Amino acid sequence: MPEDLLQKLLRKQSLRAPFLLPLVGVIGCLLGDQWLALSLAVVVVAVLLKLWRILICTLLCMVIVCMQSHLAERNKTQLTDFLNTQSHVVLEGTVERTLSRGCILNTGYMGVRVVLRGNTEWRTGERVRVVAEPQPLRPAPAEGMFDTKNWMRSQGLAANLRVLSIERLGFPFSQYAVLGYAERIRNVLTERLMPPGTEGDIRRQVLCSLALGDKQRAEDDTLNQFKRGGCLHAFAVSGMHVGIVSGMLYGLAYLLRLPVRLRSVLILIITGVYVLITGLAVPALRAYLMIVLVMLGMGLQRPVNMVNIWSFSALLILMISPWQIYSAGFVLSFAVYAGIGIGVYFCMKVPYWFGPNDYVPPLLYTRWHTFLLRSDLAIRGTVIVSLSAWLASAPITMYFFHTITPYSFLTNIAISPLLPIVMAFGLLAALLGGTPFLGALLQWAALKSSALLVSVVGFFADLPMSYLSTTPPMQPHETYVCHLGYGNSFAVLGNPGIVVNSGNMNAARFTVEPLLFFSGCNPGVLLESTSDKANCGGTPFISARYPQMRIISADSLRNKLHINSSAGLYCIYPSPVGLSRSYSHNEAPVIMWQQPGGTRVLYIGSAPSIILDRLTEDELRADIVVLGHNKEHPSDINELHEITGAGLFVLLPEVPEPIAPESVPGVEIQRCDENTTLLRF
Repeated sequence: MPEDLLQKLLRKQSLRAPFLLPLVGVIGCLLGDQWLALSLAVVVVAVLLKLWRILICTLLCMVIVCMQSHLAERNKTQLTDFLNTQSHVVLEGTVERTLSRGCILNTGYMGVRVVLRGNTEWRTGERVRVVAEPQPLRPAPAEGMFDTKNWMRSQGLAANLRVLSIERLGFPFSQYAVLGYAERIRNVLTERLMPPGTEGDIRRQVLCSLALGDKQRAEDDTLNQFKRGGCLHAFAVSGMHVGIVSGMLYGLAYLLRLPVRLRSVLILIITGVYVLITGLAVPALRAYLMIVLVMLGMGLQRPVNMVNIWSFSALLILMISPWQIYSAGFVLSFAVYAGIGIGVYFCMKVPYWFGPNDYVPPLLYTRWHTFLLRSDLAIRGTVIVSLSAWLASAPITMYFFHTITPYSFLTNIAISPLLPIVMAFGLLAALLGGTPFLGALLQWAALKSSALLVSVVGFFADLPMSYLSTTPPMQPHETYVCHLGYGNSFAVLGNPGIVVNSGNMNAARFTVEPLLFFSGCNPGVLLESTSDKANCGGTPFISARYPQMRIISADSLRNKLHINSSAGLYCIYPSPVGLSRSYSHNEAPVIMWQQPGGTRVLYIGSAPSIILDRLTEDELRADIVVLGHNKEHPSDINELHEITGAGLFVLLPEVPEPIAPESVPGVEIQRCDENTTLLRF
């Protein structure tokens, strides 16, 4: 009897949401490997429940998606094999989307899309012919940091190319040309919110991002503040933005007492234009599809099942763009909506928190009772929605980004009443900013509301432990050596310990600081081994992130310096004063790190070998040597092996290949280069 009851329940729910099983089957096919069992289970369930129509739909969707994925992978492989045999390639296609320093090019050949890098002006919808060369994909130094390979997979891109030359072929009409025209409209609107000369105003950056989805105008510090506050989703047009816009339009149409059908048509048209102008992001497209389906079902007087609409929207997007299954934006959008839906469902089952008594009939409600009821729904809804969204998004952000924001649901509760106000004034200022008097008034209101939003987010972002890494922290005895590109590197000796060099400003922003964060490192000292900005230009940025950290400059060292920490004892040996400082690496010191367990790490880097001549035999004894290259006073690995007795040599990127032998008897050699960007030992 229980089995019959369960079978009836499953059949009933499947008939209410007939697109749920096809969606699950498609997801299993796209993820492959062990997930194929999920697709098989869907087919078995459909057969057991005798859902023949759903079974046919499921099989058809699975076949289409599998064929599309197979063709895309085959074409990617063919292009990759061709690029491996060529120094450059000639491609012709349409610019599908612009990036900060490049674009995504749709070649039109069986869906093959590539990313082009180049400091040229790209325009969406433009037809171009380019000569480009393949670019190697550097792996991310640590989990959670930006990984080009994973990003390309989530975007369905076949190759990463650098543009050598470009020929512009015009703007033929296409879907991408429509997106290009929409992008130009967005640029005109954003220029009203951010006139020339105001690019550094954080209030205007927030307005452009929140109202129009143009987050490329936001600086890194602004993005980091919202990231630490746990509300970075406000900077990407998502279902929240579409919901706010459609809600504002519904309220305006209701006040104007427009007919229901005209009201629905206007809301769909204007909201669709908004989604188009903001770039057709997948989360916004998901929300718009669901709004269209809900209004269509209500207009046709058909039963509206939100699970079925949610499933159909996800299924449609995956049928068009199967690679979205690997995109964090796609997964977060649908998962968060599902979490909110479940939270709201249980919220409606909970008695009123401070509303009228349940036994009082609605006909007897006073104005006070009505006010309490609406206040209860608003407060309870805000809390439940924020908490549900956080619970649904937390495991996904931990998986994709290896981070967690413990206070994000509190931040979202606090900014919930502000977001519609900022968006309303921001959109009005963008649309009517050029009108006399009214435009200035709207600009003032938009900036004031944006400033209030920034202050609220900043409060939560500055709380202790507001933004945490979920990766295991660096051990006290570990050493990290990371390649920064162009023959530069930085090292982390112990935790808490010494950071050697910070790279230039870009390296500090996008590699050094993220690696320190994701590795759970708490640096006590930053040692500038040279005065070269390529090696230490990012010191101000790193010191701002770690204000308790001590900064030591190599040119200020005159005598041996001892630093003691829980990770061990560090001895820093300065370079002799008499060496020529025209070559910056002659300033570099040598570090000997004595760990509590007895292991000794000798960091020579690119310091001149003459420093080692002044050290005693006991001071030179080491188990591990980290070696760079000094062209005026180079060190020899064989001699260092005899002097130090080290069993492991770690070679930095600046070490030329001929100087580094393939093997030294009794010595293990590891090289930090483009293929191995991070070494841990």
